[in-house]
Amino acid sequence: MADAILSLLLDQVKTIIDKAKKEVKLLVGVEEEVEKLERNLDLVLTVLADAEEKKTTDKLVKIWLARLKEAAYDMEDALDEWRSGVELEVKGAENAAKRQGKVPRLCNFFSSFSFRREVAVNIKEINRRIDEIVKEKDRYQLESKKIELPKRPETSSFVDVSKLCGRDGVKREILSYLLGGNSEVEAGKLIQTISIVGMGGLGKTALAQLVCNDPNVKQHFESVVWVCVSDSFDEKRVAKAIIQGLEKLSGPAAYGLESDPLEVLLGRISKSIEGKKYLLVLDDVWAGEGQRWDSLKVTFNLGATGSKILVTTRDRNVASMMGSRNSQVIHLEKLGDEECWSILRDIAFRGKDEMKSREDLEEIGRKIAKRCKGLPLAAKVLGSFLQSRSTKGEWLTILDSEIWKLDSARKEIFAPLLLSYYDLPHPVRRCFLYCVLFPKDFEYRYHDITSQWLAQGFLGSDPNADLESVGLEYFNILVARSFLQDFTTWNDDIYEFKLHDLVHDFGKYLAEDEFAMEVVESDHLSTNSAKHRHLFVMVDKRMTFPTFISGAAKLRTLVTCAREDALTPDALRSLFNHCRRLRLLDLSQPPAPHYLCNEVPEEVGKLMHLRYINLSYNQKLERLPEALCNILNLEYLILVGCQNLKHLPDSIGKLCNLRAISTGGCFALTHYPKDIRKLTSLRTVDGAIARADRNDDKEFSLADLGNLKHLRVVWMKVVGNSIDKEEARKAELQNVEELLIYLEGEVEEDDIKEALHPPPGIRFGLMDDYWLIPPGLE
Repeated sequence: MADAILSLLLDQVKTIIDKAKKEVKLLVGVEEEVEKLERNLDLVLTVLADAEEKKTTDKLVKIWLARLKEAAYDMEDALDEWRSGVELEVKGAENAAKRQGKVPRLCNFFSSFSFRREVAVNIKEINRRIDEIVKEKDRYQLESKKIELPKRPETSSFVDVSKLCGRDGVKREILSYLLGGNSEVEAGKLIQTISIVGMGGLGKTALAQLVCNDPNVKQHFESVVWVCVSDSFDEKRVAKAIIQGLEKLSGPAAYGLESDPLEVLLGRISKSIEGKKYLLVLDDVWAGEGQRWDSLKVTFNLGATGSKILVTTRDRNVASMMGSRNSQVIHLEKLGDEECWSILRDIAFRGKDEMKSREDLEEIGRKIAKRCKGLPLAAKVLGSFLQSRSTKGEWLTILDSEIWKLDSARKEIFAPLLLSYYDLPHPVRRCFLYCVLFPKDFEYRYHDITSQWLAQGFLGSDPNADLESVGLEYFNILVARSFLQDFTTWNDDIYEFKLHDLVHDFGKYLAEDEFAMEVVESDHLSTNSAKHRHLFVMVDKRMTFPTFISGAAKLRTLVTCAREDALTPDALRSLFNHCRRLRLLDLSQPPAPHYLCNEVPEEVGKLMHLRYINLSYNQKLERLPEALCNILNLEYLILVGCQNLKHLPDSIGKLCNLRAISTGGCFALTHYPKDIRKLTSLRTVDGAIARADRNDDKEFSLADLGNLKHLRVVWMKVVGNSIDKEEARKAELQNVEELLIYLEGEVEEDDIKEALHPPPGIRFGLMDDYWLIPPGLE
């Protein structure tokens, strides 16, 4: 993960430097230091792949990488403090200028000698550390090289059908597509494409092999051609493989195709299939360009009516690209525990029919099979692993081990997942790895996880960019590549999802000690600050949150799971004083009404790096401290279901970077402060309260929506017995995509529609007060 972190940090450095150059003149000497820093990081990045490979056998290289990661994190924190200091001074100068009726002077923002000195010293110290690390790379003979990926195995249509288990039903479904007719397709002389989609290790190739070897398929089609595509979709390479299959070419005859241009190859295919009913199987197709496939598919239409194409892929976008309609996409499901046990048993007990201890081992074996979580590849690998072990103690050791810590199992089970991982766009990899912060079987919420990606900086750092759309794009990539599963939908959109247990193990293996989960069993909690940056804390019902977390000074993420007064003000005060580098704080778990946190101390204002704070469902929370508004970096303020929260801080308008505020279900909240109108970075407001009957200097009104030009999603309660239509028209909702309103008072639906005049295409609706709470709380 080090390469992903460092490349992201390097981008962050450049963004901060560029922004600073535009806004202020850099300090004398600092610009040189920063440029030197960038050069050093570029040098280190070139040898990361070699270092990642050598660390498994060389402990000194492993220590070198750990120091590099530590320096990189410290670098980002120092630059973040620098940028925040600039922003704070800019804000202060602007406010002072407004009070005096003058134009702010940007050249004086760095007038503070102490600030100048602190910036210079921090960056110089980081450069010294990076310098040492760069010099040491030569000592360890680290070289520039590419990451070596596991080779994608060459497949064929041959398979021992007696070894397959649990796929009879889906086999029948595929055969019905292949052997049945389709009047619409036949009328248009088009070729049907059936796609089998699923994560690596589910048995897509084995299922396709099973189908190809069915006697009915061999009798129905004049020719069955199997092409292992793997790698990138190269239409010329695929065309040559098809010709070899159609014409049964091998040796010198096959080599003769190498010099033929694509046009000649396509002509040869056309002649071979013309008037013939064929089945073309394209196994292991990865992302490719649709135009390349289209040039081939036109040729295939020359075959006889009833010809079919069968595709296996991990990416549902590939299925669409290949021309499969939704009804022609087979999403391969996990096997049942009994089926996994059948696979594992047949391999583990091969040649052991007379074993006296078999009955004892079967009980353990069934438990091991459950850990496969429906993945046939895992069942096969673990079965092979157990075959050479005959004692109860050896089997219990496997049962109690983390699968990803077993060397041979890791290499075979994780190999297909590793191919999928490295096929992800670079920034999406880190978004995936972040998901392993949460425990297995955790129900992730789409909006929560993408908001947290944004707050962590994984989606970029441009405050004016539509980063929410970037988050949706990255999420859809993970969905399409089969990294996520068990979806729950709301309004046809994915709302909740889970990770397969082995995918979770795989992510944990890659992330190493970056993420940790701790269970609180005493007043003190120890963690390793040199390794853990993201911490999920489980507080036992009998315990309270620890008053001290040893080694947590550099934590970036803290998510807690507890109930009933577990977080005392003293514990929070200690946390805020000690963990100054927190960027994300979630005190809302589990997502249901509870009394975890009753008071937020003023010390929260010391968390200058904080981007995201979630205090949802804390029903005894009545107020938020004004000091919260000193966190100028804050982007998400989530307060859903805080039923007794009476008001928001008066100085909330200082939170100039806030992108989302959620107060749905805060029933004691009577109004939104007027200064909400100053939060011009807002994209989402949920549970907002806006006055319809007046526009005064105390309460937020419909007219104030016009100030929030970036708003996309608005769920709000409109209060008042009348509506000032002239003021309401100032709302200007041109950029809003979703507007849901609850009317409290005597304002009618037609009146609010006429006054706000929602633009065409907006998702507009009226709702009960209950629905001011986001889906899921119910």
